Amino acid sequence: MNLWLLKAAGTLEDEEAMLENNVITIGWSEFPDLSRTENKAQVKQVMLEKYPGMQEERCETWAGEINTFIKELRLGDFVAVPLKTRNEVIVGKVSGDYEYREVSPFMSHVRNVRWLKTLLKGDFEEEYDVDLNSPETLLRVRASKEKIAGFMEIKSLGTLHYELALVLEDLELLREQLQELLVRLLETDDLSKAKLIATEMEKLLREKTIG
Repeated sequence: MNLWLLKAAGTLEDEEAMLENNVITIGWSEFPDLSRTENKAQVKQVMLEKYPGMQEERCETWAGEINTFIKELRLGDFVAVPLKTRNEVIVGKVSGDYEYREVSPFMSHVRNVRWLKTLLKGDFEEEYDVDLNSPETLLRVRASKEKIAGFMEIKSLGTLHYELALVLEDLELLREQLQELLVRLLETDDLSKAKLIATEMEKLLREKTIG
């Protein structure tokens, strides 16, 4: 039983699709079905057929990550996925083998998971001594069995959906507020008023980021 860190959710739509469909993805939706690849070398060959000018080092790294996603993640392993739209990491338990199916236009290489709980990003980094800003897409986290066992405290998918809905409402409100301020900014010729409006916009964005 291992713990993996997977950073492949690129957009809000990706995160919604992962939560709603109970899957994780390695990305690279432009590639065909990889279920018949046996090793990293064969994945690398597929990559070079698609991108013949790809740098050797990058190709080697990315092919290794894809092969790990397909072959080395085991049923029962835990996967931690940092969310792009929230200051949280969502943890799931791998419940299915690699599949090639279109979950969304940008998500076709997937594995089923059962979502268990969320942690604040800072808490996760401190507890498991990892850097969420590291360049790797997929890596194994060194953690004791006792720490991994803590993930069995289940947070229901319904709760996750509810929390995501609240976030979406907050983002929509922020968009409306910023749009209103932008209109005011474009309409004024007064430099002092423009500075005040810009300061208010910056304050809104800062509060949202901190929150």
